[in-house]
Amino acid sequence: MAVVRSQPNSHASTLIAVRILGAVTVLGLAVLERSEAGMLVAALIVMIAVTALTIPALVPRWSTRAGPFVEGAAAAVVSTVLLADTAVGLPYLLVPLFVAGLSLSTPGMVATWCAQSATLIGVATLPTIVASPVLELTAPWLLTSLAAGMLGAWIRISSEPGTDEPDAYDAAHRLLSELRTVARKLSAGLDPVGIAYQILADVNDVVDDDGAVLLARSAGGSLLPLAGRGVADLGGEHHDDHLVMECWTSEAPAHESVVVDGRRSVRIMLPLRLGARMIAVLVLYRPTPLNSAMTADVVERLRRHAVQLDTAMVFDEVRSLATIDERRRMAREIHDGIAQEVASLGYSVDSLMADTDDMVQRDGLGMLREQLTHLVSELRLSIFDLRSEVAPGSTLGSVLADYVHQVGRQTGMTVHLSLNETQHRLRVEVETEILRVAQEAITNARRHSGADHLWVTFSADPPQAMLSITDDGGGLGEPRADSFGMKIMQERADRIGADLAVVSESNRGTSVALTLMNPHALRREDCSGADQKESRHADVGLAHR
Repeated sequence: MAVVRSQPNSHASTLIAVRILGAVTVLGLAVLERSEAGMLVAALIVMIAVTALTIPALVPRWSTRAGPFVEGAAAAVVSTVLLADTAVGLPYLLVPLFVAGLSLSTPGMVATWCAQSATLIGVATLPTIVASPVLELTAPWLLTSLAAGMLGAWIRISSEPGTDEPDAYDAAHRLLSELRTVARKLSAGLDPVGIAYQILADVNDVVDDDGAVLLARSAGGSLLPLAGRGVADLGGEHHDDHLVMECWTSEAPAHESVVVDGRRSVRIMLPLRLGARMIAVLVLYRPTPLNSAMTADVVERLRRHAVQLDTAMVFDEVRSLATIDERRRMAREIHDGIAQEVASLGYSVDSLMADTDDMVQRDGLGMLREQLTHLVSELRLSIFDLRSEVAPGSTLGSVLADYVHQVGRQTGMTVHLSLNETQHRLRVEVETEILRVAQEAITNARRHSGADHLWVTFSADPPQAMLSITDDGGGLGEPRADSFGMKIMQERADRIGADLAVVSESNRGTSVALTLMNPHALRREDCSGADQKESRHADVGLAHR
């Protein structure tokens, strides 16, 4: 069945002009030929063209696909019935194909050409017409009409709505509106981790495994866990696991014998595909391998969950992009709005200070000017906070380095930064939450601690990570009732399955530690001798301004 595409408004005038041109051409040939048969064919062709132009306007539900089909078949009948007496109707065979190419998909255009050709040949085989040289006369026009259809298809493709920004926004609006409606009806929501846990539970109903983990590819190319339970290997880097990578590349199940917690077990890898594309790898631990029937059942269950998981992962990416866009918008609003207004107030205070000789007034204006300068500095750091983001081309360590460098430069604190990262990365959403925790902790230190030094340490060996932020200030003190900073940091830590510890002592500073040892509290006993990965280390001291 041909795929129907709505006819773009920009092509409506073209289709009218093509039909008029086709009808005028046939009518002109009939006048030159001066035969009754030619005039009859021309009159019928004009009627076909007028009908094709008026029916969609009179009947809005007239099928876009049916129009070229019927028009092509009618033109073939009219052109062939009197072909022994006149050939003036043959040029109009090009019109329905051009219309089909311009208004339908390419398969729809081809189907229209097949229908027109079949109609022409079928009529030509009637006993009253079979004696005429039908094939010799019609074959060139059939081939030319196919070329006309291809020309129309090329024009349609070259002017797809995606190349026009307003049409693209219309399409995006429709898609997002549909997404909002559909998302409200989804029982599992659009959380990749939640859906991953549903997959593990569904599989466990069939195979009764000892442990399982679902691995998906991160932005850095690593295979990292989305969900896991039981005794499973989440402590290592799965991009270095040859059997997992073999399952990913071959898209076929694989298994091996392993020893877990002193017991012999079978580790089974199963691919999760959406069509021909890999989505994830399921790793199962069982006392015995899966038989063929169980394997087929699990693979079928994974196939049913594939579209759910992929949709959630795509939605998560769209949500991240929307969040980044909103943070940038807020940064622009602050920069172009309140930051400019506060800067203008500073210039006004400078002018008042220059115009007064009252020393008391000058001292008061000087204190006001210092407060405004501090406020402008805070706004600039807030803008930098909003614009700091984790991107595929930048590691979390590099983003942290830029951020603490900016803090050290604008606040006068001496910031010591230590980074230890492997060549592989955590999932983007995990890196983003770690960055926001670091920003909140550093902001608290520079605003409230009165510290001279700040130590920021970050290490990552996916799926493990550790962040430590320590200052030598006066401690947290008694938190305000309206303070949400600590609560937000804890929520972010919980979201990625990390432990958050905050230790503060009066006049001895505050330490914030975020530990992502094992996102799903799974442990394997025989991984203590894991090879150390290649890492990079940086220790940067940023002096006072």
